[in-house]
Amino acid sequence: MSTYTKKRILVIFTGGTVAGNVAKSDVSQNVKSDPNSFISVLNNSVDVVKKNWNIEIESSIIELFNVDSSNIQPENWTALAEKIQEKYDDFDSFIILHGTNTMGYTAAALSFALENVNKPVIVTGAQVPLGYLGTDATTNLVNALRLAVWGYHEVKGVIAVFGSKIISGTRVKKGTDFDYDPFKSFQTGALGQIGRFMRIDEKALRKHVAYLSKVKPLAIQSRILSVKKDFDTKSIASLTEFPGMSVDTFQSLVETNNIKAFIFRAFGAGDPSAHLFPAFEYLKKKEIPIVVTTQAPNGVASFQVNETGQYLKDHDLAIPAHDMSIESITTKLGWLLVQKFSYEQIKHKMLEDLHGEINIENELI
Repeated sequence: MSTYTKKRILVIFTGGTVAGNVAKSDVSQNVKSDPNSFISVLNNSVDVVKKNWNIEIESSIIELFNVDSSNIQPENWTALAEKIQEKYDDFDSFIILHGTNTMGYTAAALSFALENVNKPVIVTGAQVPLGYLGTDATTNLVNALRLAVWGYHEVKGVIAVFGSKIISGTRVKKGTDFDYDPFKSFQTGALGQIGRFMRIDEKALRKHVAYLSKVKPLAIQSRILSVKKDFDTKSIASLTEFPGMSVDTFQSLVETNNIKAFIFRAFGAGDPSAHLFPAFEYLKKKEIPIVVTTQAPNGVASFQVNETGQYLKDHDLAIPAHDMSIESITTKLGWLLVQKFSYEQIKHKMLEDLHGEINIENELI
């Protein structure tokens, strides 16, 4: 008589393209999917998993909210973290069905919020809704299930599974609206690939998992789970530099909109125009942190390449983003703001690698 390992999976439905939240079209169906449709997809795979891996799966689904992911707000990240905390002792893994537009933000936010989670939290979605011709929803959901119950490696923490990629939560970056494989691991290698077989980068996965016990021991039960679930992104201004940008913009936003932190996409390797230096000096005087990244799609903001970036570094006027994605910069900064860290503490924490979001290397010139 066979003995089966039992795994309890909770699917959290949040809407997005996977659920049919797309613009109407004259050349395709307009189908809305309810949560039960996705359980049917999972149930078709349960027997296969049981037969091949000796794992008996009990799957449940809840609809937490149903929105286009362009409408996701920090309150939704908080609700997701709360629900995982509430159900933590009842399930072995969590799968979040999410829209693609803000999937990178949600994956990063949950990575910071669930500090020592000891279970897989898999985020997935679709480019083509369930029920449409050519849908990838079924493949992505089943692949998320495969990773959620995978027993050959230590899988835990927030991870995105989409197309052929397995990506750490703080590195999820959408690159296209068309391809079935729209996401990549920003600036670093993926945790693995998934297709007919699953190929795990063991070194990358060990590094991903190691971050989860930095703050507290891994949470076997909910009472040990460290959840810091709130984000203050409304106090952040995110600006892109262009030639001739007004130096007064920064002070105006602080004084009229009560902005408490800035994200700035500068030129080069984090190299703003020198005529903006008075703005940086104003922000330092006011103890308002500004994180400087680069407009180059694959660039690194190191403050070590050109003179203006070097000036920021020498005068301690800004925080270099290095290889952090805009999704991780935004959610991490909002997460730190709500915890009431001081100006100096935020500067330090933004450069601390909490969940694999930042890699600091010295340039050799």
